[in-house]
Amino acid sequence: MNYLYRLEKLIFYTLIFSIPFQTRVVWRSWGIGFNEWNSAFLYFTDLLILALFGFWFLRLVFKKGEFKFSNYDWFLISFLIISAISIKNASNQALGFYQLLKLSEFSLLYFYIKSNLGQIFNLVMAFFVFLFSGVFQAALSIIQYLKQSDLGLRFLGETVLNPDLFNVAIFMVEGEKILRPYGTLPHPNVLALFLFMAVFIYYFFYIQGDKFLRSKTGLLIYSVLLFGFLLTFSRVIIFVWLAGLGLRWLFLKKVFGKIAQTISLKGLTIATSAVLIIFSFLFWPHISARLDISPQDEAVALRSFYGKIATFEKPFFGVGIGNFVNWFKEVSPGLASNLYQPVHNIYLLIFSETGIPGLAAFLLFLFFLSKNYLKLKFTQPFHYSFFIIFASLLFFGLFDHFLWTIQQGQLVFWLGLGLIASLTFNEGQNYNWQRGKK
Repeated sequence: MNYLYRLEKLIFYTLIFSIPFQTRVVWRSWGIGFNEWNSAFLYFTDLLILALFGFWFLRLVFKKGEFKFSNYDWFLISFLIISAISIKNASNQALGFYQLLKLSEFSLLYFYIKSNLGQIFNLVMAFFVFLFSGVFQAALSIIQYLKQSDLGLRFLGETVLNPDLFNVAIFMVEGEKILRPYGTLPHPNVLALFLFMAVFIYYFFYIQGDKFLRSKTGLLIYSVLLFGFLLTFSRVIIFVWLAGLGLRWLFLKKVFGKIAQTISLKGLTIATSAVLIIFSFLFWPHISARLDISPQDEAVALRSFYGKIATFEKPFFGVGIGNFVNWFKEVSPGLASNLYQPVHNIYLLIFSETGIPGLAAFLLFLFFLSKNYLKLKFTQPFHYSFFIIFASLLFFGLFDHFLWTIQQGQLVFWLGLGLIASLTFNEGQNYNWQRGKK
């Protein structure tokens, strides 16, 4: 059985590194022309997840594995049932069943993470793999920005990029189109989310005293990561990063005063300051353009537009899971094809598709999951750091839909939920942040 454990562990770490890859095949696309939100896909990461489920099932059958379940998980089960019921209202029930299948997949991934922390995967090694996947994406983003085009990495699912292409994320600087980098992700904001997570994981290692990542080489790696993150020009996520820096230090000083006194942040402070100064010097016109926010700004206007059309017509069970865009096309025909997108707010989107019961069940699940975690007797700074990141994910959900509708965002979101849940079952455990075993 040992070789099966090793294989499952390898697949898990491969999944973590592969989160940003869009490698996929199209199963089915409904309607006239291709629309991302009315299509079904099979991703490479889906195959990895299914392999993990297979190994887990075998371990459960042979009593070598666990399935950890909490009382608050009944709200998640209720949400799945409500989502299934909502399909009766869907104008495209086949799409609804596909989205229900995806929701079930990620819910089961949540239970997998919750049940297998420390048994199959090591938290520290998982973070280390995530961090270096982030560094890889940051390097790609820097090169994409310099080229102002894609790098031809189609086997990793890289999007075709050019500032003059339709529906590519750009902004204007002194009359010139500036392409925002994507990495191998579907949008710069999704790249920003992934790099945001990687940056804070670096902080975990640094504060916990990892010798390699505190070295000059480690600080250089961090500088590349942070520079790539800033190049996404993702306003909300970069703002949360800045706010998170302040919150992290506040917790270190107020909650872990003695620990904070023994932690030298000199190298990290110098590296962060140097990157911010250099970035501001090189890209101040770009920063100024992104800070110039008005109600007429496209990103602001579209978010307001989608929020207004979020349907209140079917408060009980909504328009059907996965069917918001399909419903939107039916009630507002004739718009430009790129305008048919989900509501840029995951809570409004859940309400629109599954109604009041669905939103209530999901919010109760999040509330009691958070409450259960906050009951822990936190002994290390990273316990608070995890919750700051978790809260950040929930905050991001107010401004975009990618945590709910895009494979890479869903992976980050449900892995985050699983991590928070799993730590409640591992209270008091110490982790060797030198990437050893717990």
